[in-house]
Amino acid sequence: MIIRKSFLFTAVFSLAGAAISAYFNLADDSALQTIAQPHWMTRLHIVTAFAGAFLLARFIVDSPAALQTPTGKSSYGVGMVPRVGAVRFFIPGKNGFFSTKRSFQLIGIVVCLMLQFISVVGATDLDGSDSREQPVRMNAADGTLAT
Repeated sequence: MIIRKSFLFTAVFSLAGAAISAYFNLADDSALQTIAQPHWMTRLHIVTAFAGAFLLARFIVDSPAALQTPTGKSSYGVGMVPRVGAVRFFIPGKNGFFSTKRSFQLIGIVVCLMLQFISVVGATDLDGSDSREQPVRMNAADGTLAT
């Protein structure tokens, strides 16, 4: 039953993330002052929102199990302490919480979040000014400066 709940949580969380991204990318009323994005960028935002939410949900759901995995490659060390002598101490190994799988999940979440803030403007969508034209320098007190 726990496995079914975790997959249900993952599916609902992922779909909610994709739905929020789709709403902000496709709603015409909320984008009055923004530049229209190409269709492929809108789809990329929605897909990466779904993927990022999926990775985040799996990271959250797998956390308790990762914390309880046995540590591997643990060892004991011996150190010398003044006036006490030799002391034996435990050196814990890397546990499952910091595994390679979980590290890639975190990297994937960050990449998907970064892709949400990319916007693309085509060359024809600019304000029509010539890119070779020198910008006009302004001084607040004197107006336009001649160069």
